[in-house]
Amino acid sequence: MTKTSAIIQIIIILFLVGLSTVYFFKGNFEVGLAVLPLLMVYYVFVTARRKRAESRDKADDLK
Repeated sequence: MTKTSAIIQIIIILFLVGLSTVYFFKGNFEVGLAVLPLLMVYYVFVTARRKRAESRDKADDLK
């Protein structure tokens, strides 16, 4: 992962968490919780990608 893409991802995540926090304080819990599925999909995508890269590295080490 490049440094630029990591910074962009951090900014997007902070924006989503900040947006949901604002809506929680306003009392609009439906909109605040609407961000949760996006963050869960992002987490699954990142962990699956990391595990795939680790398994590839282990396979390359065995060769």
